Amino acid sequence: MLVALALRHRRAPVDARRVTANPIELTSRRADSQQLVRQWAILRLLSDAAAGRSVKDLAEQLGVSKATIQRDLATLERDFAVVEQPQGKQKRLYRLDHSVRALEAITFGAAELLAIHAALSSLHGLVGTPIHDDLRTVVTKLRGFLSARHNGGLDALAQVFAPHARGYVDYGAQAGVIDQLVDAIARRRTCTLSYFAAWRGTTRRHTARPLRLVWHRSALYLLACLGDHERITTLAVQRIRDLDVGKGEFTPPRVDVDAHTHKAFGIFVADREEDVEIHFAADVAWQLLERTFHPDEQKALRDDGVLVYKLRSSAQWEIVPWVQSYGAAARLVSPPAWRDLLARSLTAAAAQYA
Repeated sequence: MLVALALRHRRAPVDARRVTANPIELTSRRADSQQLVRQWAILRLLSDAAAGRSVKDLAEQLGVSKATIQRDLATLERDFAVVEQPQGKQKRLYRLDHSVRALEAITFGAAELLAIHAALSSLHGLVGTPIHDDLRTVVTKLRGFLSARHNGGLDALAQVFAPHARGYVDYGAQAGVIDQLVDAIARRRTCTLSYFAAWRGTTRRHTARPLRLVWHRSALYLLACLGDHERITTLAVQRIRDLDVGKGEFTPPRVDVDAHTHKAFGIFVADREEDVEIHFAADVAWQLLERTFHPDEQKALRDDGVLVYKLRSSAQWEIVPWVQSYGAAARLVSPPAWRDLLARSLTAAAAQYA
């Protein structure tokens, strides 16, 4: 099941945009990293409910809208043994039918087998986690149904996509924690965890209401509300030292998780948003044109070839290093406080090479 979810995750709808002179709109492919975890959670909830679950029940369990659940169920009905059954005039229940779609009846073409290997390669940074292990198990099971000749062909297809993960986190020792987090999010269970704050060098104990796992730049992050707070905190999963999942179900906090992740430039969100403007030199403008860094960004190409990049964001600690990475080819115009911070950072860096 996870394979098809991973493939669908890779094949997320493309937000097609045309490139024009001024302003510039781009073609982008932004995969919904939450969709994979959410649909996985739906399958887990349905697998434990012999009598089935309603759209309302699933929406409340996962803290999303009924429309989102209905879209997910439509996809799962098409690709998995998820069946709908009426209960009364209005209500519909959904459950898993384990008696249909046996593996022997499923056929795979060369392109589909290649896509499975591509998905497995793209998740190389999750080696040792339940997600990667389940996907690898699917490949192993498929090989058991293939002849020696076809297995040799599969080996050849595997050479098309090679894993090239860099800067990833080794989650091998945290497979149990990740599995518990997925289950806690799906069942809306309060957790108690110890979290190591690397920037402070301290470890603190927190009560958390886990809301979502996000895969960002080869690392997993947990979005959760800590204690009684109704704001979302971002926790790096590798810094969770231990985790205890409670038996009680928490009431969904009054926060919009999708809106929260939409606001982020990378993974973190702060309270104060500001208007950001950056000018990129003509010799690097093409790099910015072929990628989308934020869904609400605005890009305009001037007659002199300089790319004017604008967005509204609170992510000072992510955008300032990003601009700095372009060296003299990028100039942070505003906000002034961010510009001053960057200037001080560049001066300190230059002093090390004087």
